[in-house]
Amino acid sequence: MMFKKLIEYGFCKNYWVWFHILAGGILARIFQLFVQNDWTVFFFIAIVAIVWEGYEFAIEYKRSLRKVVEIYGSKERYLYDCVGDVLGALFCAGLVLV
Repeated sequence: MMFKKLIEYGFCKNYWVWFHILAGGILARIFQLFVQNDWTVFFFIAIVAIVWEGYEFAIEYKRSLRKVVEIYGSKERYLYDCVGDVLGALFCAGLVLV
């Protein structure tokens, strides 16, 4: 059930996930030019993706769960959206690094 919700809310109904996927791939390629170890690059992408989600919450939603619920409908749906963004960035980074 959780996997189905992740697919639905994290990818299918998440219109911004494609930008996170693109950013994950582009940043992986850029980091790869400066860092020799692919695992280090992957780790950097994970940190950037997680920090970006924190930035979105702090700046766009002004750290207000009420505002998140207004936009997404529930905190659960927002969580799936965030997880989808991070996993999308990591997936594309992994493809670039292979």
